[in-house]
Amino acid sequence: MAVKKFFDTKKIVLLALMLALTIIFCFVPISFGPVTLAFMILPTLIVSQSQDFWSTVIIGFLLGIVNYIAWFTTKAGLLLAPIFQNPLVCILPRLLIGVAAWLVRRGLSKVLLKAKFKYNEAGKEVIVNRPQLIAAEQGISAVATAIGVIVNTLFVGAFTLIFFNGKTLSNGLTIDVNYILAWFGLNFGVEVVAFSLITPPIVLALKKAKLIPQETYAKKVYVGDPLKTPDENADICETPVGSEEIQEIEGGDGQEEARVFEENVNDIADFITETEAVETTETPDLDEEKGEKAETVNSDNE
Repeated sequence: MAVKKFFDTKKIVLLALMLALTIIFCFVPISFGPVTLAFMILPTLIVSQSQDFWSTVIIGFLLGIVNYIAWFTTKAGLLLAPIFQNPLVCILPRLLIGVAAWLVRRGLSKVLLKAKFKYNEAGKEVIVNRPQLIAAEQGISAVATAIGVIVNTLFVGAFTLIFFNGKTLSNGLTIDVNYILAWFGLNFGVEVVAFSLITPPIVLALKKAKLIPQETYAKKVYVGDPLKTPDENADICETPVGSEEIQEIEGGDGQEEARVFEENVNDIADFITETEAVETTETPDLDEEKGEKAETVNSDNE
């Protein structure tokens, strides 16, 4: 089952599309004046915000491999080619983009996303705070995307200093801290803002089109009493969110709910037993009273 789930058709198609975009952006860079945005990392960011961990790792690794090949082919004549022809500078940071973004999204989602459900007339659970959840998901995706971009920049800069600090490259370029800061200064800020604004709407559109899995929520709040029937909950669900009728269910093995339910059943059974006992004791008195009235009527007739 796990293998079948991992090789889902939609997932394979999406990963193939993201890989194709990665290849295009690696070999055809997009520049806006003096700023060149690394659009090649965008597909990896999208996957990290919409797929499972291993899919993110796979697309991140492929990003590193494709980018590494590009620095030996179409980008071989560029000034920074000797730096990115080092696999630790080129491949590892690309892999960590998706890993960092995925972990941040996963962690913040577990902490901040709390879905509120109610029972509809058919007895099915429906989300009552979907707009708030969508807004929260967009915010979390933006933060996770920004972290992914920051991790990429930090590790590229760190590995460049580790391997090339104080060295003069074959093309005459001398690497030092000042050069690294100037190199990343403008592009870094633009990329953090740009990708944080671009990625969340794309992920939302893919969810709307049902091309990626919907978010699963670790925390749930049921509006109404979960021990009552769907019809009873349908009435209770009209209570505004935040009232005393909201009962939060977070994990647990359900023993407390089962105990309360059993006590309620026992109380109902005791009530029914007492009612039947009262009716049984009252019935002979009624019959005796009717008999006395009948005798009185007969004596009057006589």
